[in-house]
Amino acid sequence: MNVKGLLNKKKIICILTTALLSMCVCISLQLPVHGHKLKKVLFISAYTESFLTVPEQIKGMHSVFDEHGVILDIEYMDTKRYDTQENRRLFFQLLKYKLANTEPYDAVIAGDDNALQFVIDYQQEMFFEIPIVFLGVNDSFRAHQAAKNQYITGIIEEQSIKENIETAYRLNPSAKKVVAIVDNTLTGIGDKEQFYEAATAFEKLHFEDLNASDYTLEELGQILSRIQKDTILMFISMNEDKTGSFVDIDEGVEFVCAHTNVPIYRVNAGGVGQGVLGGKMISYSESGTIAANLVMQVLQGTPIGSIPLMDKSPNYYYFDYEMIKKYNINESAIPAGAILINKQPSFFEQYRELVIGVLIAIGFLVAFSVILFIDNIKRRRIEKKLKITNDALLEAYEELMVSEEELRTQYDTIQEQIEEITVLNQKYKSAMGGIDGAVWEMNISTKRLSISGSLLKIVQKDTKEGNASEILKKLLAPRAAEQLIREYSRYMQGDIDEINMQIPIEIQNECTRWVLVRGRGVFDSNGEVKVIHGILLDNTKMKEQEEYISYLAEHDFLTGLPNRMEFMSRLKETIQGGIPGAVFLLDLDNFKMINDMRGHVYGDRVLIEISHRLSELADEHLFVSRLGGDEFLLLLSGTQQPEIVKEYADRIAATFLEVIVLDGQENYVEYSMGITCFPRDSLDIDQLIMNADTAMYKVKHDGKNNYLFYFDELNKELKDKTEIELILRKAIKEDGFFLEYQPQVEVISGKIIGFEALLRLKAQSISPAKFIPVAEESGLIVQIGRWVTREAIRQSAQWRDKGLKPKPIAINFSSKQLRDFTYFEFICETLAEYHVEPRLIEIEVTESVLLEKTDKIIEFLNQLKDLGIHIALDDFGTGFSSLNYLTFIPVEKIKLDKSMNDKFLAYENGKVIDSMISLAHSLNLSITAEGIDKKEQYERLKEGGCDCIQGYLFSKPLKVEDAEKIYDSIMTV
Repeated sequence: MNVKGLLNKKKIICILTTALLSMCVCISLQLPVHGHKLKKVLFISAYTESFLTVPEQIKGMHSVFDEHGVILDIEYMDTKRYDTQENRRLFFQLLKYKLANTEPYDAVIAGDDNALQFVIDYQQEMFFEIPIVFLGVNDSFRAHQAAKNQYITGIIEEQSIKENIETAYRLNPSAKKVVAIVDNTLTGIGDKEQFYEAATAFEKLHFEDLNASDYTLEELGQILSRIQKDTILMFISMNEDKTGSFVDIDEGVEFVCAHTNVPIYRVNAGGVGQGVLGGKMISYSESGTIAANLVMQVLQGTPIGSIPLMDKSPNYYYFDYEMIKKYNINESAIPAGAILINKQPSFFEQYRELVIGVLIAIGFLVAFSVILFIDNIKRRRIEKKLKITNDALLEAYEELMVSEEELRTQYDTIQEQIEEITVLNQKYKSAMGGIDGAVWEMNISTKRLSISGSLLKIVQKDTKEGNASEILKKLLAPRAAEQLIREYSRYMQGDIDEINMQIPIEIQNECTRWVLVRGRGVFDSNGEVKVIHGILLDNTKMKEQEEYISYLAEHDFLTGLPNRMEFMSRLKETIQGGIPGAVFLLDLDNFKMINDMRGHVYGDRVLIEISHRLSELADEHLFVSRLGGDEFLLLLSGTQQPEIVKEYADRIAATFLEVIVLDGQENYVEYSMGITCFPRDSLDIDQLIMNADTAMYKVKHDGKNNYLFYFDELNKELKDKTEIELILRKAIKEDGFFLEYQPQVEVISGKIIGFEALLRLKAQSISPAKFIPVAEESGLIVQIGRWVTREAIRQSAQWRDKGLKPKPIAINFSSKQLRDFTYFEFICETLAEYHVEPRLIEIEVTESVLLEKTDKIIEFLNQLKDLGIHIALDDFGTGFSSLNYLTFIPVEKIKLDKSMNDKFLAYENGKVIDSMISLAHSLNLSITAEGIDKKEQYERLKEGGCDCIQGYLFSKPLKVEDAEKIYDSIMTV
C-alpha cells in the first residue's frame, strides 16, 4: 500500500473515532445527536404559577425531565379565579392556536380536576392518541373514569382525611364532632365527598360541613367564632364565598385563623406556619416527580394503557411547633416521623460535633492537669520551706502598704460620691421640669409631709408642707383620703412592696384630675423605715384613655350599642343571680339588598336608625345590644312569663312597621326573630344563643318578617334533617335511589305519550316531600340531579333496545343545580354515551329557578332548547309572576299545579282554567294538568281543550317493570 493510501486510511479512522467520541459525549451529556429530536411534554395546570401547589409540582417534574433532556412547556387555565365556560373557551382557542403552530407534544400532564376534564373534553380534537398523565385530582370517580381511556393514567390526590381525623382525635380525645370547611368549587365537591366517606370509621364523632360558598365572609366568620373546643376543625377548601368572590389559600388561612380559637387541621398544602396546626398533606413536589417518571416510562416504550392508575399519593405529616405549644398539645401524641417547623434545635443538636470535640479536649486537659498537679505537689513541698522565711519578711512591709492604700481609696470614694450627687441633682431637676409631677416625702416618726412646689401646677392648690392628715384633708375628698391611708397601712404592714394608686382630686373649676401616687421607704442601718419618698404624676389623660378604651371594648363602634361581649357578660350576671328572663336574636331579612342597591355607607345609616329605634325600647328590664352585621341581641330580665315576653316582642316588631326615610328614599326593613326563655329552656349561655338562633332560622324558613318562641321540637326537626342528610349521602355512595315513572296521558286519544321520572329511596320509606328539601339545603341535589339525569337517559335507551317506541321522559331541575356549572356538558356526554336523542328528555323547571340570576338562567335554558331538549314550566299558577315568565323563558309546555286544578275545576270556577288553557295555546304552548284523580276533573279539562293529564285517575307512579306493562296501552276512565 502506498503512503497516500495509508494516510487516507488513517484519516477515515480519525473521522470515525471523532464521530464516535462526539456521540458518546452527547449521550453522556444528554445532548441531542444529529437527527434525534428532543422529547417535549406539555403541562396544563388548572391554576396559575402563583398558586401554592404549582411551583412544587413543576419542581418535581424538572427533577426528572432535566436529567433526561426532556423539554417541559406549561399552560395555565386559571380556573381558581375564573371557573367559567367563557374562560375555558378562551383557553381552548389559545391553546388550539399554539398547538397548530408548534411541533407536536410527546405527552401531556394535566394538573388538578379542571385540567383533567379539559383534556378529556378535547382529547379527540387536540390530543389525539397522545399519552396523558394526570396528578392533583381528588375526584376519585372522575379519575377512575378517565383511567378507563387507553391513553390516560395518573395519580389520585388522596386526601388523608381519615388519618388526620384519627390524629386530631388522638390529640383531643374529648372531641364530639368534626367540622370540615369546604366550598362548591369542582375541587371542593370532591373534597366534601371524601370527608363524608371517612365518617363511617368514627361512630363516636358527629360529622358536618361548613360550606364557605353558602355564606359571606362576615357570616362565615361569625359561625367560626362559635366553634367550641369539643370540635375538630378541618380546613379543606375555601376558594369561593357566597358572593362568588375568589379567596386564595393565604387569605383563607389568615381569615380562618383570625376567627377561631381551636386547633386547625389541614389536609392540603398551605397554612402551616401561618396559624394552622398541621396534618397529613400531600407532597406536591413528590407528585410532580412521580408524574414525570410515568411519562418517562411511556417515552421509553412502555404502553400507557399498561400503566395502572395510582390511587395512593405521597402524603407526609407537617405540624407547626408554635401551634403545638399554643394549644398545650402532648408532643408524644404527634405521629412518629412528622416534620415540625418553627422548632428551634437544642444546643447539643445544633453543635453536636463541636460539643464532642470540646469534651475530648477537656478530657485531654484534665489528664494533663493531673500530671501537672502531681508534679506541682512535689515542687511546692520544696518551695514551701523557702517561702516561710520570705513571708515573714514581707508581712510587715505589706501591712504598712495596706494602711496607705485604704486611706487613698477612702479619699477617692468620697470625691466620686460628691460628683455623683451633683449629677443626680441636675438630672432630677431636668426630669421633674419636663413632666407634670411633684416629689413628696413623709417622716414616719413626726408624720410631717412635704411636697414640691410643682403640685400647684397639677391641682391648683398651694400646699407644700405640714401635717400629713391636714394636707390630705385639704387636697382630697374623704373617700379618696381613706383609700390612700389604707394603701399606706398595707405598705407599712409589708402586704405590698410600694405605694402605687390613682386618686381623684377636685380642683377649683369643679373638674376632676387624676393623680398617680407612688412611693417607697428609705431604710436606716437597722433596716427600719424612717422616711417614705415618692412622686406625684398628673395621670388624667391616661385615665380618660383607659375609660374610653373600656367603653370601646363594651360597645359597638358604629351604633354605640353595647356589643356581644357586654351582652354575654350581662346575661351571665343575670343567670348567676337566679333572675329569669328571655333572649331575643333579631336578624334583618332584606338588609343585603339595601347594601347592594345603595351602598354600605347608606346601609350603615339605616343600621344606626334601627339601633336608635331599638334603644328607645330599652328600660330597666330590656337590654339592647348589637351582635354584628345586621343582627341584634336583646335581653329581657326579671320575667319569663309568655304574655310579658310576647308584649316586648310585639313592641320590637312594631318598630319595623314604620318606614325608614333617609335622603328622601323609603326603606322597608323586615326582620326575623327567635326567642328563648331561661331557666325554662336552658341555663347554659351558649345553648340559649343556639336556641334563639334555631328559632330565628325557622322564622326565615317559614317566610320571614315574624318572631317565634323556641320549643324542643325545633331541635328534633334539625336532628331529623341531619339524619335524612346522612341517609342521602349513604344512598349516593351505595346506589340507594331508584326512579318511578308516572304516565302522561293525551286527553283526546288516551295514549300514553310520555312519563315523568320521580325519585325514590330504596331502603327508606321517606317521602320525597321530606328528603328533596334536605337535599337542596345541603347541596346534595347537584349529585342527585346528575344521577336522575343519567338514570332517565339510560332507561330511555333500555326501552328503545327492547323495541318499545321512544317516548319523552321528564325530569325535575332544582334551583340549587344552578351551581352545577358543567351540567350542560354532562347531559350532552350522557346522551351521546347512550345514543339517546335530546328530544326524548324533558326538563321541568319551577319559578324558584328563575329567581336566581335571570340572564344566566335564560342562557342556560336556551342552550338546552337549542340542543333539542324540551323545557316545561312546572307548578304553574303557584307563584306571583307566572304569566310574566311565559313571555321570555324558552318553555314549550306548562304544567298546571294540582292546587290550581283542585280549586278551579269545579264547574262554577272552570272559566279560570279555560282562560289559562287558551292563553297557553295562544303562546304555542301545550298544557299538562297534574294531580288529576277525579273523572269529573278529566271531563272538564277535556272540554276546556287541555292537551295532557297526569294523575292517579289513570295511574300512580310505577316501577320500571309495571310501566312497561302499560307502555303502549290506551288509558280509559
